[in-house]
Amino acid sequence: MMRACCLLWFSIAVAAAQNQDKLQQIIAEGSALIAKGDAAGALAAFRKASDLAPQSAELHDEVGFLLAVLRQNAEAREQFQKAIALKADFALARYHLGVAYCLESDYPRCIPELQKAVRLDPKSFAYRSHLGDAFSSAGRHAEAAKELKAAAQLEPQNADVWNRLGVAYQKANELTSAVDAYRHASQLNPANLDARNNYGLMLVQTREADKAIAEFQHVLETDPGNVSAAINIGTAYMLKGDLEHAVAQFRALIAKSPDQPLAHYNLGLALKNKDDLEQARAEFEKAIELDPNAAEAHYALGISWWQAGDFDRTIAQMRDAVRLRPDYGEAWFILGTACKQKGSLDEAVSALREAVRLRPEDPGPYNTLGQTLRAAGDLEGSKAAFAQGAKVKAAKEAQQAEMLKRKGSE
Repeated sequence: MMRACCLLWFSIAVAAAQNQDKLQQIIAEGSALIAKGDAAGALAAFRKASDLAPQSAELHDEVGFLLAVLRQNAEAREQFQKAIALKADFALARYHLGVAYCLESDYPRCIPELQKAVRLDPKSFAYRSHLGDAFSSAGRHAEAAKELKAAAQLEPQNADVWNRLGVAYQKANELTSAVDAYRHASQLNPANLDARNNYGLMLVQTREADKAIAEFQHVLETDPGNVSAAINIGTAYMLKGDLEHAVAQFRALIAKSPDQPLAHYNLGLALKNKDDLEQARAEFEKAIELDPNAAEAHYALGISWWQAGDFDRTIAQMRDAVRLRPDYGEAWFILGTACKQKGSLDEAVSALREAVRLRPEDPGPYNTLGQTLRAAGDLEGSKAAFAQGAKVKAAKEAQQAEMLKRKGSE
């Protein structure tokens, strides 16, 4: 009996060894097919390997990866989930599953998986980088900046991640940090003209116009046809208050590229700032002709008519602006104010209420709404609007005082 038992264990051990040899041979064949770029062949091989070793989380992950390469996403996710079920701390499978969800813009599932991968391996550039990109795509820009900053620290010579970090900071309204990130990106890869353009734009927004102009000029030296850089130079001149150079820059660009709506729009702004309203209107109208969906051009044209006291034309342009951009709080405010001036009180009240909803931190719409409601005979509504406007104004002044206090103590 004992001899029979020993013989049985010996035969099982031999079979296991043979299966192991066969498994390693199949894995080697699959790896060779991957090296040749034959994803379908490799998938067939790794499926066989996974059938031989169904408890191998690594093989399920490999099968999932190859399915993802072949765009069989649902099956790929199933394989990643099987890998994780077998090995909960398998960072790579968590990462692959997260990326699979991100490819379908399923950020509520994508982000938690990538976060788990990062917790398991916080020094993985790929995990941090993809998590940052997922946060960016989900509109969570401050969290994106945190992860992309960690990724940049892991690979400080990677210009691309610095550029993406700059975008995240910019969208999170952390402009000083955005400038620093874009500067890193442009220094690491001077040939990346998009990064240099982004860097210049941030310098414009942080009121370093001369440095911005130098960056844009460098872009134009490398790429003379770069319309964005040419427009940005004009914008930087406007920031400096150098309207003559701004007008000249935009006119030169339009001479080369007459069908650029943004160039006409910006030329219109420069001319309006010079109080040349007639020529400014012509440029705004040209911008609208080239791009009928340019809500900002309708708004600017409406403001130019407001300055001329033509409320009918102001109202027409503001109606177009809010039709094209329903969240355009400034346009709703001007529309309501112009309607009030014309005596169209119902439309004025409706527009001003929308302005209040979109710009709750601005006391102006509350006060104009209060005036309009009083003119319409709604005294209680008027009192409430004025009271809320006073409250918002006091909060804004307190915030400004606190900022000045902090600045004085630095």
